[in-house]
Formats: sequence, structure tokens, C-alpha cells
Amino acid sequence: MFFINHYYLKRIFKLRKTFKNAIFAAFLATQFSSASAEESFELSERWRLLYGGVLKGNFRTAGENLQINHIPNQNLDNQASSSAAFNTDDISLRLGLDLKNTLSLHTRVDYNWQKKFHYDLYPKSYSEREFQLRDFYLNISLDNNGNSIWFGKRTFEFDNIYLFQESNPFNQIELQGMGFETKVFQVSFSVNKESVYTTAKDKNGNQINDSNGKASLYQNDDWVGTAFLSGKFLLSEGKIFQPIVSLRAYQSFPKSSSEGVNKDKVTISSSLIVGGIFSRPLSDGLKGTTTVWLASLPADKDAQPESTTIKSAYYGEGRIPPNYPQNTIGFADSSEYFINKYGGILTGIILLNNTYASELPLLHISDNGKYLESDGKSTSRTTNRISLGLQPVLYLPNSFQLGLDLNYNYVTKKLLLNDANSYVITPILKYSFDGELKTNKYIFMSASYGVYDWKIKTFSDGSQTDTLLTTQAGIQFVF
Repeated sequence: MFFINHYYLKRIFKLRKTFKNAIFAAFLATQFSSASAEESFELSERWRLLYGGVLKGNFRTAGENLQINHIPNQNLDNQASSSAAFNTDDISLRLGLDLKNTLSLHTRVDYNWQKKFHYDLYPKSYSEREFQLRDFYLNISLDNNGNSIWFGKRTFEFDNIYLFQESNPFNQIELQGMGFETKVFQVSFSVNKESVYTTAKDKNGNQINDSNGKASLYQNDDWVGTAFLSGKFLLSEGKIFQPIVSLRAYQSFPKSSSEGVNKDKVTISSSLIVGGIFSRPLSDGLKGTTTVWLASLPADKDAQPESTTIKSAYYGEGRIPPNYPQNTIGFADSSEYFINKYGGILTGIILLNNTYASELPLLHISDNGKYLESDGKSTSRTTNRISLGLQPVLYLPNSFQLGLDLNYNYVTKKLLLNDANSYVITPILKYSFDGELKTNKYIFMSASYGVYDWKIKTFSDGSQTDTLLTTQAGIQFVF
């Protein structure tokens, strides 16, 4: 099962002050909230069928008349936004077969139909409306103490930063290789074949440009080697610390090109993410997780934060979109405070220090408030981003919940054309299937009112606004 049901929650409240039950609460939190957890069905004395999944879907309207076909782009890159207002629509299905104490086969398929997405530390963007094979691996047990090895394609995921649409920075997607794991740590090695784009020169040594005067990009094969390590250590009073390290090396090999096209060399590069997750079990009505990390990505110093002529292209050694920071220091916390049987409060905070590969123009809001512009002089490589979330939740009869999501986002320097300071207020009505404060099984209706410091929202007819009312109705179901 994926959740601590209401019965266990009440028991933990009654016994939360003992060390024994703090460990029990931590065990529940780590076992039942895992993004890769699976239910099982006994087929025989030795064989089990493993299954699980996640379904998230939204129906949205927006605009003055809340028209379905009048919805602007709601996504703010590099900026956490309220998950209640900007949720991804996707379905994830897992299926496996387990021979007890011997081996197990695991598969997972994801399908997103609403939003493109990109994973940091991995040179790949995923488009909507495409099936993605996330897992297909064989896990072989070495003994009865939880030691095992695995081979194939595997995804490692951690708890999302609740109240925000940001995924966990430590998530490792589609590792193709092998690994070893015990009850307290795991180490994995993989090699993935991806693509990277580079510029080129003609036979006279001149840069080849496209019809818009921008540098033309040419595709190379890119081999990515990954070493991924994580652990799980039990601390006092049931607290758990998970140290995590992911190191990648990138080596490009040129593909054949037209005569007279000499591709610029793409250098060997590397990326690193290191940090940890600190989980706090229920104590005096409070529980939560804190995540800290340092990420360093390979970035081309000449790449500018603008669209290219090739969809999902990455410049040379950059291997990441030009509008992504090269180095990030991050802090995030998600907490739950159970006030009493009538409800509680959810909180979230994300602090980011972003450093870009090269100096970028310092942007300010135009006089008409419709866009960001540069003064042609001021530049910067660094900016800080702050996102705060607060959601009081009231339990209503018959498994209903009423929440008020308050979300604030601030950037100290605007360096990207879609940077905006904003706050979003979202009343939410949920029907919860699991009775949790931070519920993972619910049907919901909500309305969001967002206020921005410039007219960043552009409708399909070209009109712009700095205030936006949207409505959402949908479902999230973890099974």
C-alpha cells in the first residue's frame, strides 16, 4: 500500500512519544510513500504478481469568461509553482512478477498527455502524448538479508516537493545498466545513448547559419555514463537520512554529415549532483522531509537563453537547455502539521541559488508592463529564487477536505524572459480516498487567482494580462 491510513494515523498520535513508535512511523513513511512501491497479489506459494500506478489528470479553463480554448501557457521554467494550479497530466503503470527469495521482473510505462518535461542531469526532453518505458529490469536476490543485484533499465525516484510542481532533484530516469543494493544502500552504474547538437563550419571555415541567421545545429551521438549511489541511515527518534550522489560523464561521437560540413568538436564533459534527504517521522503532530543539494551541469558558455531552430536541442558541450542554470545550490522542505482530528497545515519552501554558464543581460519590466527588456549594460550570472507554499486543510464529513493553497514566488534578478514574481491563491475541495493530510488519492475541484508583476500571461488571441483566474477539476490516484 502507498499510504498511512486514518486508523494508523490515530494510533501514531496516541503513541507518538515513545521511541518504538517513532521508528514505526518512520518505517511506514519510507515504505508506503515510495514512488516505486508496489502492491502484490499471491499467485501461488512462491509466485507473486506485482502491480501499481499513478493517475493524474486535470480539466482546466481560464480567462475572463473561463473559456477552455482560452488557456495561456501556465508553465514557469526555473520557478516552482503551486501544484494545485499547475499539475501535470500523466499516468504511470507498473507490473512485475516475483519468485519469492529468488528473483523478480519489474516493468513501468509512463504516458504524459499535457506537458513536456525535462530532467536535470540528463540530456533529454520528453514530449507529451508519447509512451515512455521507464523500467524493465531483473532483480536477483543474493541471500535472505535483502541483498540483491539488478540488470536492465531502471528509474530511481524520491518523494516530490509537496505543494509545488517541482520534481525531486535526485530523481534518476531510465538508467540502463546494473546495480547492487542492500537494506541500507545501493550503487548503480549505467550507460545510455542520447543525442547532442553542435555547430559546424563550411569548407572555408565560416560558421554555417540557418535562414534566421542563427547557428545551424547538427546531431551527434552522445554516450552518457552514470554512477549513482544512495543510502538510508536510521538516526535517533526514527529520523532517517538518505545521502545521494550522482556523477555523469558525457562523450560525443559525430554522426555522418553532408559534404562541406565540418562539425565543431564536442568536448568530454561531466555533471554532478550531491546532497541528501532528511525525513522526520510524526512527532508532536509534525512530520516532514528536508532536501539539500548541489548540482553542477555541463553548459556551453556561448549558449544564450533563447529558442533554437531544432526542437529540444542542446548546444555542444552544454547538453542542457540554454535557459537552465549550470550550477544550483538548493534547499527544500515539505512539512505536515496535524492540529487535531479536524485538520492541519501543509507547508513548503524552495530556495535556489542559480549560476549560469555566462553573463546574461539583467532584465527589467518594460514601461507598458508587457515584456522584460535589458538596458544594454547590466549583466549577471547568478540569481536567487524563493518559493513559499502554505495550505491549511480542514477535514469535512464523508472524506471531504477543504484546503486553501497560498503560493508565493520571487526571483531576486530577472535573467530569463519568463521570470516573474507572483502569488497564487487556490481554494481546493477534495474528496480523499486515503484520509491523509497530504493525500495521494483524491478527486478535486479548485479555482486559482494569480497575480504577476508583469503581463506574462498571453492568451491565444494575443492579449496579455498580469492577473489570471483559472479553474481546475481532476483526479490524482496512487494505486
